[in-house]
Amino acid sequence: MAKRGRLARNEMTIPPNIVRAIAKRAAGGNWEECAEVANTTSGNLRRWRLHPEFATVLEEQVQSNLEQANNFIAENTPALASRLVELGLDKGTRPYAAIQAISTCFQIISTNITEKENKEALREIKRSLDKLEGNNPEIIDV
Repeated sequence: MAKRGRLARNEMTIPPNIVRAIAKRAAGGNWEECAEVANTTSGNLRRWRLHPEFATVLEEQVQSNLEQANNFIAENTPALASRLVELGLDKGTRPYAAIQAISTCFQIISTNITEKENKEALREIKRSLDKLEGNNPEIIDV
C-alpha cells in the first residue's frame, strides 16, 4: 500500500539500485548478495520481484550476460582451437585427455560442416519458395 502522495511500487519505474541488484541476480547472486549491491534488504528486493517489469529487466540482464560470454568466447576461438590441437597432439598429454581433445576437434569440424550444409539447404528452400510465390529475388526493383 502506497503512502499518501506516493506511487505504489507497481506504478514506479524500477530505481537504478534495484536494477543493479537485478543484474547481480542475473549473474547468479543470491538475494542477500543482490541486496548488498543495491544497499537495501533482501525482503525489499523480494517485494520488487512482484513489479510488472522485474521479469523483463531480469531477462534482459540474462541475455546481456549471454551475449558478453559468447563474444568473449568468439574472440578467443582461435587461441582455444590452437590449444585444443596442441593438447591432442602433445605426446605428454595423458591418453584420456588426448582422446577427449581429438574427439572434440572432430565434433567441431562435423558440426561446422553440418551447419554449412543446412544453411545452403535453407537458402535453396527459400529460393524455391520465392519462385513458387512468384517472387524473383534476382530482380531488383529500383
